[in-house]
Amino acid sequence: MMYRNGIARRCSSPPSGRTAGLSLIEVACSMVVFALVLLSVGMTLVSGIDHRRESFNTYLAMNALRNKVAELQATANEPENLAVLEGIGAVFSRYNNATSSVTSLSSGLISTTCYAQESSVPTKLGGIIDLNVDGDSADLLDNASNGTDLKLVPIELNLTYTEDGVTVTRTVDRLITKTTN
Repeated sequence: MMYRNGIARRCSSPPSGRTAGLSLIEVACSMVVFALVLLSVGMTLVSGIDHRRESFNTYLAMNALRNKVAELQATANEPENLAVLEGIGAVFSRYNNATSSVTSLSSGLISTTCYAQESSVPTKLGGIIDLNVDGDSADLLDNASNGTDLKLVPIELNLTYTEDGVTVTRTVDRLITKTTN
């Protein structure tokens, strides 16, 4: 400290001839850190956009499958009239091995499989099951004349669509039965 006119003053000359301020290396390091932060924020935003699109497509797929299950259930609840494919007995004839398009998804197709042979129902749908509630589980109910006998219709819905060049499949399994009189 230096004293001049009775006032203490600090010496502020930089050591060894250096001037005040930031060196070129300090500025370069700061720019690298800032660039890394910007890069990570950008990658997070892009990843978030991709996840949002994937999530929205999953929402559309599940909504399309719910609508198809509701359509099958509505058919099952109609009064039994096999001539015009209405009622629980007509579900097999009307929907088995049928495909329908889903316009809200790129190349979206729903394929429906109905199981009408009691001994061949997949385990995920209950395994061997008495579909016409007649006390046995050995009937084959896959034609129109047997359709009036059906009380349960095991179905599998597969929705296939394309997302970013990759084929995606969503599956729903249900037991359709008449829920109204």
